[in-house]
Amino acid sequence: MKKIRCMKELEIFSALDFAERERIGALARKRVYRKNEFIFREGEPADTIYLIKYGRVKLFKVSGEGKEIILDILKEDDMFGENTFFEDTLHTMSAQAMEDTFVCSCSREDFAVLLKNPQISLKIIQLLGKKLNDFTDQVANMAFRDVRGRIAAALLSLADEYGVPSPEGITIDIELTHQDIGNLVNASRVMVTKILGLLKQEGIIAARGQRICLLDREKLAEALEAC
Repeated sequence: MKKIRCMKELEIFSALDFAERERIGALARKRVYRKNEFIFREGEPADTIYLIKYGRVKLFKVSGEGKEIILDILKEDDMFGENTFFEDTLHTMSAQAMEDTFVCSCSREDFAVLLKNPQISLKIIQLLGKKLNDFTDQVANMAFRDVRGRIAAALLSLADEYGVPSPEGITIDIELTHQDIGNLVNASRVMVTKILGLLKQEGIIAARGQRICLLDREKLAEALEAC
């Protein structure tokens, strides 16, 4: 079995030379988190930066009434915990493995050494910019679209990130329950089930266990524009 190496093999460090990547490898800690295991919880001290080698992680908040809102679903090469770059703080959200997930991590102090390299700093800025754009889109979808539009937008976004071509169309390669989708779009599980049922009847999507296949991406995009 091939040995899994940690941060030095991640895409964010691909432009560095061998010696620089070896130094990064020496700084990294590695751990496999099992499905549903918490990486950190909201309110805990934030002093570590995490990068995903493989697997899926969801970032989420829970309201005072116990309602969960999923902020993001992360995959291989994604980074999180970056709020620790700037100040001593507490986590403002929770992170939980959606499947067995291999995570590389290092302390804020060690990562500050890596940021002295301009190539890494530029990639970090690009990652932070993309994350900000994604959160802005998510807020806009919740504010300006009805539930059908929010679900359509979420499925299209998930297909862009996790879509795998299949004979039928594009399969979103993540197991998602109707409650998970509801937590992504701020809707009840009952409403999500109803909307997904309608999209199936219209021949736009199909269910393959807990995975969704987009049969007609163009019609789904039209459903988004109509909302």
